[in-house]
Amino acid sequence: MTEKRCENDNLSYGDIPCQSFFFSYDKGMNSLPPLFIQRLEKIIPAEKFSSVLERFSAKKPLTIRVNTLKASVDDVLGCFDGFGLKYRQVSWYPEALILEDIVPEQLAATALLEQGKIYIQNLASMLVPVILAPQPGDLVLDLCAAPGSKTTQMADMMENKGKIVCVENIRGRFYKLKSVIALLGAGEVCEPCCVDGRRFRSSSGELFDKILVDAPCSSEGRFQLADKKTLAFWSLRKIKEMQKKQKGLLLSASRFLKPGGTLVYSTCTFAPEENESVVDWLLRKTDGVLKVVPWDMEGVSRYPAIQSWNEKVFHPQVQDCGRVLPDGNMDGFFITKLRKE
Repeated sequence: MTEKRCENDNLSYGDIPCQSFFFSYDKGMNSLPPLFIQRLEKIIPAEKFSSVLERFSAKKPLTIRVNTLKASVDDVLGCFDGFGLKYRQVSWYPEALILEDIVPEQLAATALLEQGKIYIQNLASMLVPVILAPQPGDLVLDLCAAPGSKTTQMADMMENKGKIVCVENIRGRFYKLKSVIALLGAGEVCEPCCVDGRRFRSSSGELFDKILVDAPCSSEGRFQLADKKTLAFWSLRKIKEMQKKQKGLLLSASRFLKPGGTLVYSTCTFAPEENESVVDWLLRKTDGVLKVVPWDMEGVSRYPAIQSWNEKVFHPQVQDCGRVLPDGNMDGFFITKLRKE
């Protein structure tokens, strides 16, 4: 079975049908599954609920990441200025740009995309490696790497020094990963590996300084009413299927993390079964070996993890996980930073 992943290109979808009855929350809009709306009301703070709903129908701006393995930020800004393109830099990540009033043809005219000097990527996706913070010389495991957005961003942050073992199970996506790595010039540090992350084995028994598990999920944070396929296969059954896979990936990752090392778990979904519940399970399964580290980022709209769901009370450390609210520039994300004791 193929699956939908938390990246902004080359998405594929599972084969489980969504609810057959739909609900329009505003006149003239397309519709969202009613059960999804009911669940969201229990997850999103009341004062934010309406604005989050509006994001499902709002047009998203184009956001890009400058790939400093091939070009400096100043070089790219100079090119944009030459073409008369409007942009805004992002305070928490200078390599991120928000493009305003632009059509794809204008961006294509710069040739920066085909040269691998820039990469289209949502800001929430860029936030995840920033929180993991890989450094030059680190040994990094990216357990769900395709199509390569976060993998190549980490290579950039590491200045192509160290090693990133990047794992992808689906063959077509694996080849996409390899092509993105090559285009962005990250081949010196990236070692692609075609295997299920739950069955990954380190070739030399090495442990990793940093591990990223950007897990397959139900992708609720990326629903777009203008694009029916983004929510066509949503269901509680799909959520449970993803939860099982996420637990296996995280448990595998925990075994390859060095003492003192950092593991970041992220999804682009709202479902507590795939977020807080999975972290709660991991903390109890590893019995104190892993500790949640609070994270915060100035300029990023985030809100606390929920403390219970369906009468299940989560581990106290779950409160230190963070959710990112969709805000017009960012997709909805859930991000947990863990340290191995």
